[in-house]
Amino acid sequence: MKRFFIVTLSLVLLTACSSAPNAKSGAGDSQTTTTISGNAATDESQPTESTMVAKPPELIQLEDAWDSAASRPGADIGQVFQLFRLKQSLGPKNLACYDPDSGDVCEQIVEAIDVVGLTELQLTLLLDSLELPHRVIERDCEPLMVTEEFVAGRVNFSVFEGVVTGWASEGGKSSWAGSSC
Repeated sequence: MKRFFIVTLSLVLLTACSSAPNAKSGAGDSQTTTTISGNAATDESQPTESTMVAKPPELIQLEDAWDSAASRPGADIGQVFQLFRLKQSLGPKNLACYDPDSGDVCEQIVEAIDVVGLTELQLTLLLDSLELPHRVIERDCEPLMVTEEFVAGRVNFSVFEGVVTGWASEGGKSSWAGSSC
């Protein structure tokens, strides 16, 4: 048993010494020194094309929409994500938007985003990422044909020249907010 332990320890030490990064090779006092120029050192620190991962355009648009929404003075993005977690705990995607204790969660999410003034594309991306049902019911002062079924928490919004001018949540307390017509 002692022999096995001594042989194993010797092999481990031998392997560790042979793989040391600063191992010197050559005979006598001669040493090989390698220097890196300033340009080569900076080239190594920057990612190369092979190490960079390109983001899909949809992800870039979504990130821009969230950045735009978060930079607005009335938006509370932290509250949006807390409410989204609550919505997820209530039930399946696109269905549960009402909690007896918390009220209309979908309406609270839209209020926290402060959607009036966002572009239609930004709002659509945000609501899709939050799994909230939504639809445009008025575009450029013209009412659109809509179905009459009731979807609790669905966000109905109006758009004028590509910008959201008002919204309401089905079943919520909010009334139609804003109009540019």
